[in-house]
Amino acid sequence: MGSILVIGGNSDIGYATAKVFAQNKYNIHLVSRNTSQLEIKKKEIESFYKVKCKITFLDILNEENVNNFFNENSVSPNIILIAVGLAELNEKNYKRIAYTNYVFPMVFIEKSLIKYKTQKKLDTIIGISSVAGDRGKKKNCIYSSSKSAFSSYLDGLRQRLYSDKIHVITVKPGWVATKMNKNIDLLKMMVASADFVGNKIFKSYKTKKNTLYVPRFWSIIMFFYKITPEILLKIYMK
Repeated sequence: MGSILVIGGNSDIGYATAKVFAQNKYNIHLVSRNTSQLEIKKKEIESFYKVKCKITFLDILNEENVNNFFNENSVSPNIILIAVGLAELNEKNYKRIAYTNYVFPMVFIEKSLIKYKTQKKLDTIIGISSVAGDRGKKKNCIYSSSKSAFSSYLDGLRQRLYSDKIHVITVKPGWVATKMNKNIDLLKMMVASADFVGNKIFKSYKTKKNTLYVPRFWSIIMFFYKITPEILLKIYMK
């Protein structure tokens, strides 16, 4: 039926989304640094869903490695999903956070367009951003600013690629039960599963949604957060 390239195939959201696409008979290409974990996922997908699943090593923070990836993978997928991210409340690794969440995902997408756009197969780019990017927060201002940059890039890219008939979806999850959030104290009733997010992403792909807040109630929360007076955030926000 088609194929999806998942950058961050070992991430909880990336793999959950891959499974939904596989269930709907899309061939899967999982990409990550940990190929031993990808081997397990490849066997699961091919066994359960009877579709092809390719795996490839990629360190998205290594530009030479990214260039080699495109040299070795010349055939365009129908969909590219960017599902990499780094959230650390200890923001001493500020450069790594910025590069993981924005700089190199942007570089990868731009190189993808150079490589694949002329093949006329690529129809959708999906980027996992975050509700945190809607407005800066003092506790994680570096993380939120990196996600804000990625969201802004995806919004502009959607406009730029409209005439090329390539759709761009910005996914803004709230709290999700993932490995990335395992050490963060979250309010359980507001936490979504990765499988829930994956299903919503697939539906958004089919309906060509522009921006997906998931779960949906986060769009309401972020609307009020964005209009909250700055002085209140300075005084009361943790």
